Amino acid sequence: MSKRGGGVWLWRWRRNPLKRRSDVTETWLGVTALAVLLLAAPSVGAAVTAVGERSALDRAQGLHRTAARIVERVPAAPSRFSDMANDQVRVTVRWAMSDGSSRTGEALVSAGSKAGSSTTVWLDDTGRLRPAPPTAAQARSQGAALGAAAGTGVCVLVVGVWWAARLRLDVRRGSQWDRAWIAFNASRGHRHA
Repeated sequence: MSKRGGGVWLWRWRRNPLKRRSDVTETWLGVTALAVLLLAAPSVGAAVTAVGERSALDRAQGLHRTAARIVERVPAAPSRFSDMANDQVRVTVRWAMSDGSSRTGEALVSAGSKAGSSTTVWLDDTGRLRPAPPTAAQARSQGAALGAAAGTGVCVLVVGVWWAARLRLDVRRGSQWDRAWIAFNASRGHRHA
């Protein structure tokens, strides 16, 4: 008999008079959990990645960009530890509509920009300001993050169900052992304390 680490390899698959039905059930639960982990988690992750990327790219539908002028003083970077190149602050901007009218609203601009300077804003079909849509690289990274989270969620769910089922089987085996000992003691004329 080949042993590994003090236990017999694949003992649950061998014929054994001491093997219980719960041992076989536990083995099949493990095989099923492994199959789901190997098949479902990557599939769900890939599907959610594709949907997340497509959803991020769809946010650009119906948006168009236009030039706007900053109409107020732009504060400096909000924190002394921040990177000026990446910091944005919300300020009032003015832009011209296609019908010649002008509108104002609040948009994010780079910290430290000068009043009167030009910036780019994104508008929907009704002319309202909208956040800038993600770039293709940002959409890919958002999709990948969502896909990884979904795949991880499937793994956590499968392992949690498998673990709960094993615990339930252990409780059942414990109660079977208790009944067996009570029956054994009763057949020998001993009283169970």
